[in-house]
Amino acid sequence: MDTHIRRSEWRWVAWFTLALVAFSTLPALIAWAVTPQDAHFAGFVSNPIDQQSYIAKMRQGWNGSWRYRLAYTPEPTNGVYVYLLYLFLGQISRATRIPLLWTYHGVRVLGGVLLIPLCYRFAAQVSGNMQERRWATLLAGVSSGIGWLATALGAMTPDLWVVEAITFYSIFTVPHFSLAMAAMLFILIQLGRPERPPSLHQALLAASASVALGIVQPFAVIPVYAAMAGFCMLQTWRDRRVPWQRVLMTGLAGAVAAIYPLYGMLALQADPVMRFWSAQNQTPSPPVWGWLAAYGIVALLAIPGSVWAARRRSDGDLLPLAWVIAAAVGVYAPIALQRRLIIGVHVPLCALATLGWWQVIRPRLGGRWRDPVQRLIVGFSSLTNVFLVAITIMAALGGEAWLYLSDGEYRAFEWLRQNASTDEVVLCAPQTGTFVPAWAGQRVVYGHPFETVDAERREAQVEAYWTGEMNAADREAFLQKSRVGYVLVGPRELEMGGGRLKTPVPEGETVFEAQDVRLYRIDEQ
Repeated sequence: MDTHIRRSEWRWVAWFTLALVAFSTLPALIAWAVTPQDAHFAGFVSNPIDQQSYIAKMRQGWNGSWRYRLAYTPEPTNGVYVYLLYLFLGQISRATRIPLLWTYHGVRVLGGVLLIPLCYRFAAQVSGNMQERRWATLLAGVSSGIGWLATALGAMTPDLWVVEAITFYSIFTVPHFSLAMAAMLFILIQLGRPERPPSLHQALLAASASVALGIVQPFAVIPVYAAMAGFCMLQTWRDRRVPWQRVLMTGLAGAVAAIYPLYGMLALQADPVMRFWSAQNQTPSPPVWGWLAAYGIVALLAIPGSVWAARRRSDGDLLPLAWVIAAAVGVYAPIALQRRLIIGVHVPLCALATLGWWQVIRPRLGGRWRDPVQRLIVGFSSLTNVFLVAITIMAALGGEAWLYLSDGEYRAFEWLRQNASTDEVVLCAPQTGTFVPAWAGQRVVYGHPFETVDAERREAQVEAYWTGEMNAADREAFLQKSRVGYVLVGPRELEMGGGRLKTPVPEGETVFEAQDVRLYRIDEQ
């Protein structure tokens, strides 16, 4: 099979990449452009809770740290060398004086720019036909499941909330998913080249990319090397002999890949607070029907494509097949991070769907039906991504509170950033608590469902405080146990009390006041 890619093909890839990345950036630009008067755009239109947490990690890097300390919980931690990507980006922002949000979105765009060409390179190892390569890459870039339809029926399918399951959603939302997927593809391209085993040079390139992958997304090391293990087993089954050179080169790269994830696991277990936080980070996989709905027509086309690949059994067929099988097993393995192992599988699934369409279904259609049906498949499969972009734009036009900070909040965060130690703990509403570590740098009592230790209990306590359900003794004990140094009262806190403050502010000094926000430095309990 000819895996060579001509210059004209790369030109198509470049234009497609540019269009896709621009489309993924459009909602944020619109949200910024329609920022309400006396408000500030908070930077994100999708999944703001998680995305603000990444800015909080960058904030720690901006403040000079290379060790991540839990930002969304009142307990102090010594920190460990995890989330190095975001700590590094924070350091870069500080050195260049580029705002954190600009750096974040710049790297998000870079992730898309790297990922789509690698999708095409991967497709070129599956097919020597330019049209098939383009269609596989097009599907990987624009397709999703039937989330738009499920929403109309009152359901929520994984293509609407499992970001790493869908290529476009990853480019649209967070940089580390698209960067990790790009690294995964690069590794598999080096180690899984068809018709010849990888050389030592290619193994070293794969090992280098594996180090980067381990830093960017440690658990993504599992599916990529599980896919390679499956590929070697399928080759052994086909050829009736073990491909020892590929096995040894894969083992070499895999051994290097495992070093940093193993460090991270051991470091988290060594700190009792980090261990508790890690233990509550459970991401169980949705049921099988959920994944089928998440990939929609791509999953349906991949069925005949998988059968075709299993029958033809070329190296280019077996690698995507091995990856999909490894992911299918991994997402139901007895581990805490089940659904995280779905990362990247959209790409080989689209490769198999391409085989299903071009090799099985399209030849059986009449000539005049082929192109219209082909366009219909692409259009239908892209509807959920269009839906995601549309609803985020509508949220921005409607002034959704998660997307904007009031001017008072913005100035209060600025005051905290300039005057308060990062070791301080701020008590505020749960929603405000999402923003404080990102925009000011202090810890909060509650601010994130996974990154706050004992999150459910803490959230209930914070809600009870602001809704006036705590008596004076309980409030005093709560503030003392939570190490609270500042209390922030703003629009989100007042909203929890039905538009008014239902709990007395503890004794202390008013250190900041602007418009609808007051900040109190409370007396030590």
